[in-house]
Amino acid sequence: MRKLLALSIYMFAMVTGISSYANDNLSKLDNRKKSEITLTLNHVKEGQLLSIKDNYGYALYKSTISTSGAYNNTFDLTALPNGNYSFEHEKGLEIKIIPFTVSNEEVVFNKEEEKSIFKPSVKFKDHTVFLTQLDLNKEDVEVNIYYSSNASYSNDELIYSEKISDETSIQRIYSLSEKRSGHYKVFISANGRNYVEHFKI
Repeated sequence: MRKLLALSIYMFAMVTGISSYANDNLSKLDNRKKSEITLTLNHVKEGQLLSIKDNYGYALYKSTISTSGAYNNTFDLTALPNGNYSFEHEKGLEIKIIPFTVSNEEVVFNKEEEKSIFKPSVKFKDHTVFLTQLDLNKEDVEVNIYYSSNASYSNDELIYSEKISDETSIQRIYSLSEKRSGHYKVFISANGRNYVEHFKI
């Protein structure tokens, strides 16, 4: 754990130069040295998130984009051991994943594996839960809704469970009993990740 923390701090210290211009969807990666790259993202917005994650999903670096327009940043990835990593640009419900491999301090990007995934959107109104998600790969999505009489969820009760398969545009409406006040948790597994939303009636 101490080693991972030291690596995260080192990664943060190695990040240099943010400048802004104008322009989105495209990402550009330029290698200067074997382990030094410049990441360019077009049409970014202030408040969006950028991170570097390892193959296990552990965030080695996190940053909030401070200026709208074009994002340019140089990263020295010398500190990373050999392995698979990815840049993740989180913009609203979309997460753009830019994978790369480090081998003997050399960074290699695979443009063909670059992709976007979409987080589920959960909204609550008038005892009704609205779930929407764009799932271009039609991967399985699991939805579990829990009820608890207290905010600590110490007595969780699973009140609904559903597995959604082979759907590109997921749209669900779940009606909850108006007579059962308390705390509710919507737990969604999608894209190999878990998403949780809490609300109270």
